[in-house]
This record gives sequence, structure tokens and C-alpha cells, in this order.
Amino acid sequence: MKILFATGKLNAGFSATNKIISQIAAQLVTKGHSCTMCGLAADCKAGTSVENGVTMVRMNSSLLVDRAQLAFDRYSASLGENARASARKSFVLKHPVYGAALIYRYSSLFDSSKRAQIYGEKVKELVLKEHFDVAVLSYMPFTEAMYAAKALKGIVPICLYQADPWGLHRDAELAKDEALHIKEETELFSFAEHIITTHALYRLYLEHEAYRPFADKLTPMNFPNIRPAQKSSAQSVFDFDQNHINLLFCGLLEDEYRNPDLFLQTAEKLMEAGLPLKLHFLGTSTSKALVPFIKKYPENIIHHQAVSLEKAVATMEKADILLNISNTLDNQVPSKIFDYFSLCKPVLNVQKIHNCPSREYFDRYPLSFTLCDYAPDTEAAKEFLLSAKGRTIGFEEVSELFYDATIGYAADKTEEILCAVRKK
Repeated sequence: MKILFATGKLNAGFSATNKIISQIAAQLVTKGHSCTMCGLAADCKAGTSVENGVTMVRMNSSLLVDRAQLAFDRYSASLGENARASARKSFVLKHPVYGAALIYRYSSLFDSSKRAQIYGEKVKELVLKEHFDVAVLSYMPFTEAMYAAKALKGIVPICLYQADPWGLHRDAELAKDEALHIKEETELFSFAEHIITTHALYRLYLEHEAYRPFADKLTPMNFPNIRPAQKSSAQSVFDFDQNHINLLFCGLLEDEYRNPDLFLQTAEKLMEAGLPLKLHFLGTSTSKALVPFIKKYPENIIHHQAVSLEKAVATMEKADILLNISNTLDNQVPSKIFDYFSLCKPVLNVQKIHNCPSREYFDRYPLSFTLCDYAPDTEAAKEFLLSAKGRTIGFEEVSELFYDATIGYAADKTEEILCAVRKK
């Protein structure tokens, strides 16, 4: 079978989601299929290469906003690990044309449909030239998926590989547009022979009458991120004090969806009761709730801005216990929880809503404890923290527990779906 995985952006440096798709495609190649990935690239010339048996077709993006985004990413990285937030002003001064393009890119004036239309036409040209058996629109913004689907309709069977919610928004900011989002998303679904979605979204789709006509087209699948942790030669960001229980949160912290306030109040009670606890937060934070706790406990609560993936992995490897603060959205399971499980370390999970879709995964993982933010069991949390330090689990056991979140499972399931689509 000749399969095209079309993704919106395919720069020379893979994004996390594109890396997942490329690994699934590489597995399908070993099964005898021909696989191609395509996407717009701003950091290299248009061209074709073969990587792990997968043909990579990079279509040069002629849009200034794409080149400006790439230039800014590289500029901020060159200034150091914590410079991204402060780099914007100096970037605009040093690169006024790119700076202006970047300001425009994130303004309300920017129309993403132009880029999406260019992308859709390029994908259509490739499909007409290479005669693929099936096209999979993978992990891309909604607008690009829509234009690509419209361009390919009637030419080749289409499948959608959906990582994040497109139309069915649950947050207050977008609730006013819910009817429009659902109308657009169901239109996109009508173009597809099959839709691979997340388990959380699958449940919500089945609950909503607008999506019931597509029930037979939907297959839920976990983000396939369970894999042996790559050992890092980088230095840990934190010097962990072995006389304390070192708890590490790694990721984005924000008060709107992932407010740490109630958890920090629980941690404060534990520290005041004598538990030798240190909290380390690694990653971008816009949380105002975190600031007063850092000021009050500067030796025990520490925050460091985002660093490279290598340093983040090295830091997670050194921590005693990993901390997950789930978000308040009932339609998303953060893919990082599978990164946590892959490290085979204890995890303290902070659940913020009663119907949190992450909970079922933590209930599967034997080295985890879930602290309900809205009704914290402080004594049970204390017992877990005291007993969990130094414990690990074998990766083989983790991969068996979460086989449905591995590349092997995702490749097998994708092959099954695409073969069925082709036979229709």
C-alpha cells in the first residue's frame, strides 16, 4: 500500500508529533508498505530525502511569517535557555522585517487560510503525481486539514489523525463559537473515510448528537509516547538535595488551566508538619499563584524556565518523584504523562476535576498516587512521598501496562484502519 502522511509543518528539525508519525511510518515500511511524509518547511529548500525508509517531501514555505518564526526560535535559543520571553524586543530591533512579520503573525489581522490554501494545493499536486492509495492528514491545525481535505476530495481516500481538539472547545473563551466550531468540524469529518482521535475526545464526540453520524468512522488511540527513555549526557538543571524528597514538575504552568495554588497549600501543610520536601518547577510559567510560595519558601520551592529537551530529561532522571498537575480540561490527556511513565519513576498526580481523563492512566501505573486537589488526602500523600523515594519499575512492565500507547500498537492499528479504508 502506498501511504501519504501529510502534516502541516515539516522542517528539518522534527517536532514531537512529526517524530511520532515518522516512527509509525517507519514501522509500516518494515511491514512492506511505501510511506511518504510531506509538509511545508521554512528551514530548508524544497526537496526529497529518505529517512528510516520513509520518503520525506519538504515543500518550501515562501511565506515570510514562517521564516520569521523560525528565525526567532533560533535567535532566542542562541541567547540562552531562559531568554525566549525577553528576546522579542531585541529580535525586533535586530531583525525589523522578521520582527514585523512575527508581530503580524500573532495579531488578529493574520489570516491563516492563505497558508492553508497553499499547503492544500501542494498536497494535491503531490497526490496527483504519485498516485497514493490513501492520504492521512496528521497532527495539523484545523484550517490546514480543511483545505487539504477539500483539495483531495474525490482524488484519494482521506483519513484524519487528530491529536488535539479542533472544533469541540470546552473553555469559556471559545464557548461562544461552539456552534460554528462544531459545524466546521463535522464538515471536515464528512470528507474523511476514518478519523483517529484521542480517547477523551472520542467520549465527548459520542455524547454529542452532531457527531453521532460519524461514530463508525471514529477510532480512539493514545498518543504513542511510551518508549525507553533516552539517556542524556546533559547536566541536570537542579542540584537535588538528597536529604529531602525532591519533587519535580516539568512542563507549562498556568493559572487558567493548571493552577498550582491548592496543591501548593497542601505541600505547605506537609512542609510545616516536618516533611523534608522540595518542589522543583521546570518550564515556562505564567502562574501568579506560584510566586508568593517561592518568596515564602525560597529554599524549598524553586522555579527554572524551560530548557532543552536533553537537559529536561537529565533533570527528570535525577529527581526522586515526578509531579503531574493535570489540567482542568476534560477533552485532553497531556502526552507528557507517557514520558513520565517511560522514565519508570514514581509520579504524584494532582487531579483538578472529577472527570479528569488522565486518571485512568494513573490508576494503571503502580508507582503513582493521585491527590485530588478539590479534596486532598494529606496523610496518604505524605505516606506515598515517604515510601516512593528511590523506587523504580522495569520498562518492560511499563510497556506491557501501556502497550496501547506504544509505536508498535499505533502502527498495527493504523495499518488495520488504512487497509480497511482502501478496500471500501
